[in-house]
Amino acid sequence: MAEVLQVEFARPLGPDSRRSYTLPSRYYTDPAIFELEREKIFYRSWMYLCHASEVARPGDYLAGSILDQDVFVVRDRSGQLRAYYNVCQHRAHRLVEGSGTIKAAITCPYHAWAYGLDGQLRTARNSDGVEGFDKSQFSLKPVRVEVLCNLVFVNLDDEAIPLARQAPNLEADICRELPFWNDLTLTETYDFGGRAMEAGWKVVIDNYVECYHCEVAHPQFCDIISMPTYENTIDGITARQKGWDVRHDNSAYRLARDARMPHSLFWYVWPTTTINVLPGDGDLLIVTAVPVNHLATRFISYRFSPDGKPDSEDRRNYLENVLGTEDMLLCESVQRGLFSRGYDQGRFIVDSEDSGVGEHVVHHFHRMVREALDDQGSEPNRSL
Repeated sequence: MAEVLQVEFARPLGPDSRRSYTLPSRYYTDPAIFELEREKIFYRSWMYLCHASEVARPGDYLAGSILDQDVFVVRDRSGQLRAYYNVCQHRAHRLVEGSGTIKAAITCPYHAWAYGLDGQLRTARNSDGVEGFDKSQFSLKPVRVEVLCNLVFVNLDDEAIPLARQAPNLEADICRELPFWNDLTLTETYDFGGRAMEAGWKVVIDNYVECYHCEVAHPQFCDIISMPTYENTIDGITARQKGWDVRHDNSAYRLARDARMPHSLFWYVWPTTTINVLPGDGDLLIVTAVPVNHLATRFISYRFSPDGKPDSEDRRNYLENVLGTEDMLLCESVQRGLFSRGYDQGRFIVDSEDSGVGEHVVHHFHRMVREALDDQGSEPNRSL
């Protein structure tokens, strides 16, 4: 696998979104590029793992993964949050599954090697008689962990720039826009039965970060959220869409006039985390796009509520069976089209105001992808 990606750009993907062309289709169709993304994007980026409330007490842990790399976070006895690769240093068995509370030590279910919450090997059965055995050589391998606005992110890159520096205004923006943020309770986690969308992760993000398609492809969405005042702004490795003007009498779902959340907000955090709030009672979805391979993506959704109640039936039906289905069909059609010999690069549609219905954030995303894959390890937003 090449260390630096070499792809011919027939037309420039330049710094000016109004004059720029998209990534060539090979970025979406070549499995070798996905393998490069694995190393240069997913193993070097801050990935959402859980909400801090899920690991609130000493000993609480939660296991997750970054593609094929299993990790877990655990709260130590002093209250510090730690993260490790989820692998025993003896014979590589996975240490923990799911979530729970560790009472004494992290004990491997294979040969019962036991580790403290600080990652140090405490006991290795029958090792006292092993010549030259040194417990200090077999500590768990740590993973970078950072909490931003009660959201727990992990990063496999020891040299990664802190998330708080890459997204310097995200926490303040969330807390300002969602005054009930600290009252949110996790009510549900689901992955749609593990079903995957037949579209690669970049097609999914392309679709998420623009609303140029909304008036054409999401008529009910545009019936509840007015497009003329729609906003879409970029900040570091994040972007935010905001729909100010909301119609209570709409065809999407019932919306009370005294709704706690009077508008819509959608945050994107590079590379695959989204935070989503539709008008209503304040229910919030954190959705992570999980690449299966270069042609398929599955989704893990975390639903939060300020009152601990499940989402209303009609709004959930709209999200999953109307809006979600519309986006799935769009993305799958695009992924098929990217293999066409009649297509390579498109042109971004960006107006002079960078309005909410333009594609300037897609351009920003494409530039981050290109820089991450072309460069020898710099952060994706360093020169954007």
